[in-house]
Amino acid sequence: MDFNTKIKNAEFWFAQAFQLYDASKALFNSMVSRESSENLRVGAHKGSAFLLGISIENALKGVLARRGQLVIENDRLKPSKSFPNCTAHDLFALMTLLNINVNNDEAELLKRLSIYTIWAGKYGTPLSKNDFEKSDSLLFQKTSDFTLASNLLLKLAELAGYKSESGWPNLCS
Repeated sequence: MDFNTKIKNAEFWFAQAFQLYDASKALFNSMVSRESSENLRVGAHKGSAFLLGISIENALKGVLARRGQLVIENDRLKPSKSFPNCTAHDLFALMTLLNINVNNDEAELLKRLSIYTIWAGKYGTPLSKNDFEKSDSLLFQKTSDFTLASNLLLKLAELAGYKSESGWPNLCS
């Protein structure tokens, strides 16, 4: 299968989304283990939240793929053209761009996870004062995040063509 077929197919984006979701959950569970060191708990927390956010980001790209909105130029995905006027990795902005309604709990989760996908999953401090101030009191994760994220992933999969009774549409390669 060639690059363009694979990158423009929602099923591949969602396979990655669900794999990252499961990895995030495993890291979260290791974080709550009493045997973990402080460094492991902090690292597992940041890694878990980062992977959970990237999981949702992959699902959003799967929706864009389904809608034919992923822009490929010179054999490379162009995020700035595929989702214009969105800050890279801002999950709430991407959801808004796609015109997908979310409830208050989902919106809060997307805003919190965006902090991890933008900087907290990669750096010890944000790269701007504005990001630092926006993140105050939002750097946490809870067990219920996984239920919300799972429901969001399933909702996005349906928007991308997945049907629980028949699976994904056939690939056109």
